Amino acid sequence: MRTKKLVSLGVFVLILFIPCFTYSKSNYKYVYSPETDIYFGHISYTEVMHDGKDPVVLRVGAKEAEVAVLNFPLAPGDIIRTTERRRCEIQFDTGTIIRLDVATELKIETILAQSLSSSKKLTNFVLNKGQVYIMYKRYRIPEIFQVITPTAAVKMKNRTVTMINVREDESTDIQVKLGRAYVVYGPDEQNIDEKKIKKLGKLTITKKHQALEGEYKEDVDFELWNEWVNTNFEDLHEGVSPIPKPIHRYPKAVIYFAQKYSNLYGEWVWDDFCGYVWRSSYNDYYPWGNWQPYYYGSWRELNGQLFWVPEEKWGWVPYHLGVWLWSKKYGWVWMPGSAFAPAWATWDLTMDYYSWRPWTLWDWNSSYYGYGGGIGTISATGKSVKKITVISKKQLKKKGDPTYTMPKELKRVYKKAISALKRGDTRVLDSLGKIPEHIVIVKKQDLNSRRIQEKALKLREIPLKEQKEFLSRKSSKNAYQEAVDTFKLNAFRGSLRDNKGQIESYYRGYITSSLNKNKKSAFDKAGSLKTQKMPVGSKIKVSKPRITSPAKKTSLHKVEKSISNISKSTSLGSSMRFRDWNPDVGMARRIGVTIKYFSRNNEIRCPELLLSSKNVGSRGSIGRKGSFSSSGSGSFSNSGASSSSSGSSSGFSQSTGSSGSKSSGSSSKGASSGGAVKK
Repeated sequence: MRTKKLVSLGVFVLILFIPCFTYSKSNYKYVYSPETDIYFGHISYTEVMHDGKDPVVLRVGAKEAEVAVLNFPLAPGDIIRTTERRRCEIQFDTGTIIRLDVATELKIETILAQSLSSSKKLTNFVLNKGQVYIMYKRYRIPEIFQVITPTAAVKMKNRTVTMINVREDESTDIQVKLGRAYVVYGPDEQNIDEKKIKKLGKLTITKKHQALEGEYKEDVDFELWNEWVNTNFEDLHEGVSPIPKPIHRYPKAVIYFAQKYSNLYGEWVWDDFCGYVWRSSYNDYYPWGNWQPYYYGSWRELNGQLFWVPEEKWGWVPYHLGVWLWSKKYGWVWMPGSAFAPAWATWDLTMDYYSWRPWTLWDWNSSYYGYGGGIGTISATGKSVKKITVISKKQLKKKGDPTYTMPKELKRVYKKAISALKRGDTRVLDSLGKIPEHIVIVKKQDLNSRRIQEKALKLREIPLKEQKEFLSRKSSKNAYQEAVDTFKLNAFRGSLRDNKGQIESYYRGYITSSLNKNKKSAFDKAGSLKTQKMPVGSKIKVSKPRITSPAKKTSLHKVEKSISNISKSTSLGSSMRFRDWNPDVGMARRIGVTIKYFSRNNEIRCPELLLSSKNVGSRGSIGRKGSFSSSGSGSFSNSGASSSSSGSSSGFSQSTGSSGSKSSGSSSKGASSGGAVKK
């Protein structure tokens, strides 16, 4: 047995150096990490009254939960909780919709994390309590979609509608309304089994791990609510609107928006420079007659980036995939794109005020806007526009703000617009002259406002003299990074508003505990906080951002020695992850190694083999049957301080689940369908 395991281990290590050529098509690329597939979800329906009984989202490492407002961004590691009185709906950019009943707690563990042993990607949810209604839909990406409960792991086929309920005694009810689902259950690794549930079927896994079959029975209250949502959102969830043919070349998330939302809330119009663009009907109707992007909503910080959370029901895709353009004929229009950003906006800092506006085509050329040319090069009245008509060819070739990489579909439009500008086309000049009017200005202390429009001003709303003064006093600092730091500090101070007399001790204790736990600052991604002694009531200063260096490669014996020190999951995962459809689990169990999930990085790891889904990347690495493989060399540290792969660094601090265990001397066969193992 020992020899067999050593041979298997040798095969796994050898596979590490075998190149991989399998490629899984991405839905979109994340602008801040284009080499890695990163996906998000959002709150697509919610019952919010701000009375302490609203659905909330708890992020990894957060001290307090945040109210689950409409379009609130969701990422791996987030826990969504509903109260006894409220429900909510979440939607993912893969097309899946999940509705949470009252008194429910659902954790997003991974979203399309790359499997270590197959080309498939893994989406995990942990249902701690309560009931969910799932409308599962996947795009062309091969995916294993599963929900983990205290007694079962439920995997769904594409286009399956399922209700899963975790009772108070931790037994699990699974009902399939449409499609098929597969369930893994059992008391331990050596005694697990599988069941298939067909349409209108029901299966109950008891606390004693017994499987009781039955017929589909509608839960009167929750089912009626789902029917009400479907009725009121029939056009959103069922109807398909005709869209211009060129839109079909964009990512699936854009196509989904175009089919479900675009004709309900606006129209597709033809623009001579950009082709088909989408115009929101909010350009016309009260209270949106004076409407513009990035004004009606709020900011939220997630993984060191500021996400725009729009109040517009349709806002998720247009604010994160594609850019907004101003047209004299149509007003603000949206041009779809293939790159996902927390917000396509450009920032400035002036004294105690932050300002932002939609990122436009011209921000890729520093002759006009962005940090290079400055938004003040053209006045709000447009009087300075004539200066642009005499710029040199050298200026036109000058690169602009590198904040965002230009998506390939915009390059043709950009070149066409630059050519028109050289000719002095009035349509382009009108657009350039109008854009500065839409700068949004807010005080630093109001950056975290729940409805930013109640605290902010538009540049055109202040006198012309003050406009010029404001634009002339911009800071040379990285305004966006400063805004991220300010947002965090505002949130920190807000959490202490009821205990002002203990700010210093709480602050220093919070930082000290974070340093002891993770060996780094609590705000490592945005910049470390200074911990020097300061008088109570004084301002808390933020040091300049620092970049953490990649972790050094750790030898295998050091990894094995420190495995016992890796923090075990505090969720359901630690006691039942042998019930898991992830094929990596079966592979790991055969050779006596472990599989762990790290939600913060959307990552799957095998610590003993120094193997990580970050090594594998979006290519999807397939070794021989029953083996792990990696398409690149990499390492990660078990200290929880940092992680690196192929030269990139990525911090993590928390294990959110583990699967597999050291061999106990008994052998078992892995099920071909995944990590499940039959006795």
